[in-house]
Amino acid sequence: MLPEALTTLAGTGAGALVAAMATDVWQGARGAVVRLYRRGGEEQQAAVEGQLHHHDLIVQRADDPDQARQLLLGQWQRDFARLLDDHPDAAAELSDLVEQIRRELPQGRDQWVQTNIARDQGTVYGVQGGNVNHYHQGLPPAPGSNGGDGQ
Repeated sequence: MLPEALTTLAGTGAGALVAAMATDVWQGARGAVVRLYRRGGEEQQAAVEGQLHHHDLIVQRADDPDQARQLLLGQWQRDFARLLDDHPDAAAELSDLVEQIRRELPQGRDQWVQTNIARDQGTVYGVQGGNVNHYHQGLPPAPGSNGGDGQ
């Protein structure tokens, strides 16, 4: 299982990659991702290169490119998580790629990915660019109590 920081990096990397698809930044981003997968050998590199080409075509031909990017996001997050699980040393290179894409994309084209994890009966509230409204109703009164705080 990946540490939380690497899981977050996989999501951020996926968001940056799909944001770059069908843009002027794509060729550099695509080449950097192919280089990331050199750790898996030539066969894996070739497979990733084909997948990148196919996904770029999907975005180019889509009536709604942003919706197409969103649909591809989960797959790349899983792929990057698997890469980082197998090769944690790829983290710095993926982080550099994210920064490169963010610098090169025109303003308003970058996408942000937020990963929230709740454990041990925890609760997570996450939001980007909006508000969180939370309403909490107390516990119902216990039988035989005065109904105060539910105890």
